[in-house]
Amino acid sequence: MVDWFRRRAGKDEAPGSANSGPAGGLEAETAGELVDRTPKPEEPADGFSEAGIREALRDVRDPEIGRDLISLNMIRNVDIEGSGVTVGVALTTAGCPMKHRITTDIRDRLMMIEGIESVEIDFGVMTDDDRQNLMTSLHGGPSELAPAFRDESKTRIIAVVSGKGGVGKSTVAVNLAAALDRAGKSVEILDADVHGSSIPVMLGSTEKPNVVGGVIFPIESETGLKFISMGNFVNEGQAIIWRAPIVNKALTQLMRDVYWDEPDFIIVDMPPGTGDVALTVAQMIPKAEALVVTTPQADAARVAVKAGKMAVQAHLKVAGVVENMGHAVCPCCGEEMKIFGGDGGNQVAEELGSTVMSRIPILPDATGEPGNALFDEDSAPARAFDEIAASLSATKVRRRIKVL
Repeated sequence: MVDWFRRRAGKDEAPGSANSGPAGGLEAETAGELVDRTPKPEEPADGFSEAGIREALRDVRDPEIGRDLISLNMIRNVDIEGSGVTVGVALTTAGCPMKHRITTDIRDRLMMIEGIESVEIDFGVMTDDDRQNLMTSLHGGPSELAPAFRDESKTRIIAVVSGKGGVGKSTVAVNLAAALDRAGKSVEILDADVHGSSIPVMLGSTEKPNVVGGVIFPIESETGLKFISMGNFVNEGQAIIWRAPIVNKALTQLMRDVYWDEPDFIIVDMPPGTGDVALTVAQMIPKAEALVVTTPQADAARVAVKAGKMAVQAHLKVAGVVENMGHAVCPCCGEEMKIFGGDGGNQVAEELGSTVMSRIPILPDATGEPGNALFDEDSAPARAFDEIAASLSATKVRRRIKVL
């Protein structure tokens, strides 16, 4: 290769020319030196420098907000001393419940950079102005509904409805959310069943939500599912005795003041029946799609049809019907046993002009203990929910046509 460059030098330049021989410098240079004159590649984005560290921190997200620390302006300074790095982080509140997780995530990411041997986190707190500006940029300030519930949002709202309680509506809601999460979709849960809030206990997360600048942040359960429920605002076992206007106002706040980060899906656990609360939720979220839950019995099917028809009258699309507790599998012979008899799923689907998306079997060993409401991924019920999630993901989002 070096000889090629030298031959080119002797062939292209006439003897005695300005660029020939050692005076021109070309013949004296090696091929390696010529290559070195090309532009150097830029430093890797996660190199050991302040700029590289800041770029690497774009991979670290605030667990509550779901955005990276750089875009949220939470990284205030980066100090490098030898092989050690100190990162200044401004939290939204001094008592941030995710402080430990943020610390772990920052350390894990920065220790991946070659040359860094220690990472320290110096926590501070945002000023009132910084916090308010952040919340306004995220939430858009006071509005009728959070961005995720507006017609133009990409978020699909799946309202899980039933005609009566006790058919497993909440179980369907949380396990559908888990199935969508397994399918790679971002999903959050709104527990709108105000008087019978069960989502916090089912997911094993009964703590109070974090409130910053008037914005309520959903709670993240140990399984990673995010949700908000009126059950997290009252003490365990306390009855919510509210008249309809107060309940409607509380639900409005959950859809207006909670930070819903426009996920792919929001699963709404609706109150059972066709009462005022269910109608209010349906009217406030006209782009929602109703998933009707029933059990095989004729009585359950009859009232489930009423709930589905209420959704239709509120101009909601019926996404499908789920028959819960459709059958049990004999542990000895593997035969399906219809414990409750009946054909409620087909009956409801026929009345509503829809289809049965799945029939969820009963597991005799399901404990129902707090925090254990999700079926194991390899169980028959979980596979049934995976089918529902796949079916929902395959359907297109319905966009409402606005009349000018």
